[in-house]
Amino acid sequence: MLRSGYRKVVWAVCGCLSLLLIPSIEPLGQSATLPDAVVITIGDLKLTAAEVEKIVASLPPQNRQYFTSPSGRAQLAEFLVKTKLFVREAEKRHLEDREDVKRSMALFRESLLSREVEKEIVKEIRVTDEEAKQFLEANSKSFEQAKVRRIVVRSASTNQFYADDKPADQLLTGDQAKAKAEDIRKKIAEGADFEMMAAKFSDDPMTSGKGGDLGYVRRVNQDPRVLLTPPMLETMFALKTGETSQVIQTPFGFELFKLEELKSPKLEEVRQEVDNSIRQQKYETLFQEMKACSAVNVDEA
Repeated sequence: MLRSGYRKVVWAVCGCLSLLLIPSIEPLGQSATLPDAVVITIGDLKLTAAEVEKIVASLPPQNRQYFTSPSGRAQLAEFLVKTKLFVREAEKRHLEDREDVKRSMALFRESLLSREVEKEIVKEIRVTDEEAKQFLEANSKSFEQAKVRRIVVRSASTNQFYADDKPADQLLTGDQAKAKAEDIRKKIAEGADFEMMAAKFSDDPMTSGKGGDLGYVRRVNQDPRVLLTPPMLETMFALKTGETSQVIQTPFGFELFKLEELKSPKLEEVRQEVDNSIRQQKYETLFQEMKACSAVNVDEA
């Protein structure tokens, strides 16, 4: 519940300002509203569709994506209205004259300028074809991709990683799950088809219906949507083509992997990632040079 004094301030602000809100802001770049059309009125302040789009364009990407979606437009309007109203109230109270507010505003200004100039500097850095080629050759292992199949045997202790709320007493114990995985590996070593065994025995909901097919995975910079731990990746990339791994324990149970293909991508396939890595290295070098030229001294204590 709002404190009485706070409620009075809010109602006083609302009573003094007539508010007309037209919730017709379309997604950025797809607006059906004319740029000069007024879409929000707060007393004597009017915001046009073009002004609102500029505000949205200046937001961080994650916020921009949400506020330009159909579900986010109403909240965008509410956010803008609330901000404008409370900024006016802050100005009435001369909050910008307070020392703590001045410090925060100065820090925000410096942070914003620093971030923007960093983006400009990185954008200005050029990467030649030869630099990109040499970088990929020197870091070829990092860009390797492996086509892998997996078999997962779930145990009671890994139940939290599955969303089916299956009772723990209906699941295998750790020892039972390990023994089952070892038995599956033995059958594969004797000639059983890995893909068929995965379809029949794997508990992984993402790959069991595809014969355990994980697709291509990266040695480093792995897609965060694919939950693979470093030990799992090390196991995969230590295999020879066609080889099946030993059973290893993972957060999902007991697993074994089969390497079907190992490939290194061509430069054109990873050029943007290579260029970004080189730009970051050059940026860091430039930053260290700036520090060296500016007599920077930090008291470590």
